[in-house]
Amino acid sequence: MWLTLLVGVGLTLGVWLLGNYLAARASLRPPRTPFFMTPRDLGLPYQTVAFPSRDGVRLQGWWMPAPKPIGIAILCHGYLMNRCEPLPVARELWRVGFHCLVFDFRAMGKSEGGLCTIGDKERLDVLSAVDFATRVAPGLPVVVYGASMGGAAALLAAAEDPRICAVAADSAYARLDEAVKDWWRSALGKASPLLHPTLWLGSLITRQSPRKVAPEAVIGQIAPRPVLLMHGTRDQLIPPYHAERLYQAAREPKQLWWAEGCEHVQARYECPDEFYAVLVRFMLQAVNHAEVGE
Repeated sequence: MWLTLLVGVGLTLGVWLLGNYLAARASLRPPRTPFFMTPRDLGLPYQTVAFPSRDGVRLQGWWMPAPKPIGIAILCHGYLMNRCEPLPVARELWRVGFHCLVFDFRAMGKSEGGLCTIGDKERLDVLSAVDFATRVAPGLPVVVYGASMGGAAALLAAAEDPRICAVAADSAYARLDEAVKDWWRSALGKASPLLHPTLWLGSLITRQSPRKVAPEAVIGQIAPRPVLLMHGTRDQLIPPYHAERLYQAAREPKQLWWAEGCEHVQARYECPDEFYAVLVRFMLQAVNHAEVGE
């Protein structure tokens, strides 16, 4: 009887760990979302471009040149998405005079790579996008916008690269390990602790602890360059406390804009007039301040 019980417990544990491994692997090697629009669909001129990330992974994107540029805007998509996602944001910034660059993060869209690290190595992709954009259009101030994972990667990159004169993060997480727990909680409710081992298994795959992928730990280094945090008050995927902690950790000049009643990365769809007014004003002020500083 005891042997049967031990075998049963062992099989249960084995199935549980296997399920966690498969969940972690699927999260870090997600399916690629097909393109659903191009800049042409929005009336924007564009060129298809490619450039290497800081660690050699080849990335692809679209460069949208402005006729009378005042700056460069680099736009970073979220998890499970591709360069199509931030195109509407690019259109608004292009209209006021920004060259715009959208690109696919590693392992997504048309970029190379088979492993998504949900913000850690993606910061290298943002840095390489800055490298590329400043080679194409030298001498212009660079601003970065990112959504969700892209927002976290943008904050991590801005803390390293002073060429980024301003960063806007929409629905970004404060720390990856807590974000993962929140994702599972939103999907499974009270059963979510069953998938907490994915954090440990994921760190074995990525060779990085998710506790160390923490925009809140470095956001203070961005100052005196301005930071804009945008977050929905009903975000269940990345709950509002992430934005609150990022804001507390940031130094002036900083701004936190709440999208009342909005869920994860939904403000630009549910309250677009207010969303774009806040974002465009922030970017223009950042560019004007950078020019005065020069």
